[in-house]
Amino acid sequence: MIPIHVGIIPDGNRRFGKKYNLSLAEAYECGINKLKEVMEWSKEIGIKILTVWSFSTENINRNPFEKRIFFSLLKKKAEEALNSEEFEKCGIRCRFIGKLSLLPLSLTKILKKIEEKTQSNKEFCLNIAIGYGGRQEIVDACNKIIKSGIKRVTINNFRRFLYTNGIPDPDLIIRTSGEYRLSGFLPWQTVYSELVFLKPLWPEITKEDFISAIKEFESRERRFGR
Repeated sequence: MIPIHVGIIPDGNRRFGKKYNLSLAEAYECGINKLKEVMEWSKEIGIKILTVWSFSTENINRNPFEKRIFFSLLKKKAEEALNSEEFEKCGIRCRFIGKLSLLPLSLTKILKKIEEKTQSNKEFCLNIAIGYGGRQEIVDACNKIIKSGIKRVTINNFRRFLYTNGIPDPDLIIRTSGEYRLSGFLPWQTVYSELVFLKPLWPEITKEDFISAIKEFESRERRFGR
């Protein structure tokens, strides 16, 4: 069975840049271009939801030069997406999940406009986890619950306060670059997700690599704790 929702930790952009003697901006751009390819592969095989971790709460501690390059490139790509009709043509809804207050305000405004523009699209959902940390998501959810006045917390009502409210839990998590950990990616949502770790760096993965991860998922028996 093809997974409905796939989460991706696209690790290895900076190592890719060093490996091929690219500037940081060029390496990040290769990573963004790879995301476009992976979206196409996902749609081809029937995946409906893709959640990709682009920037963590820990990444905010990177040096200002790196962050400036990343945010500048992301803003440029977001503006291009906002001004094109590509998402509408392909029926893609785009959501940005995370603590968006960590981002430059000018970027946040564009991301919110993209969300508004694509909110009625139903063919495919792309979630970009940005300013995202799994522990921070849970802390933020707890604070929202306290503020709401709810007296008794249950699994179902807690879920409503997560960044991913309304998004089904991922069936499969793929991490690239040969790292064997989730590093805080969707800790609440991945309790029953299958995990596949690929050796290639994110910009290096091929369609064959991606399909191999899907086939690995299909070969497993999901028990959901039973």
